[in-house]
Amino acid sequence: MTRPPVTLNIDVQGDTTERSVHLSGRLDAHQVPAFLGAAEPLAQSTTLDLGGVTFMDSSGLAALVKLVRAARTQGGALEIVNVQDAVRLAMEITGLYAVLPIRTA
Repeated sequence: MTRPPVTLNIDVQGDTTERSVHLSGRLDAHQVPAFLGAAEPLAQSTTLDLGGVTFMDSSGLAALVKLVRAARTQGGALEIVNVQDAVRLAMEITGLYAVLPIRTA
């Protein structure tokens, strides 16, 4: 029995000054290249909306860390919003929840 392919939907809005990247689906090793391709280069102010992300593996977490480091290096701002419970748990287990720039409601 084969599984249907799992995708990551990426919606990018904005310009080089301010950009929002909305994700839904799974952010795993198969989807990271498309995610980074859509998110980079970062705007001066970038918001990553994870409201629709149902699963994230270590590759997805590493991609978030990469983007946060890139934003800091470039003197820009990156904010992560709408983190769902399953993704938050992965971030908490790895210790990233406390250090990533996550905005909570």
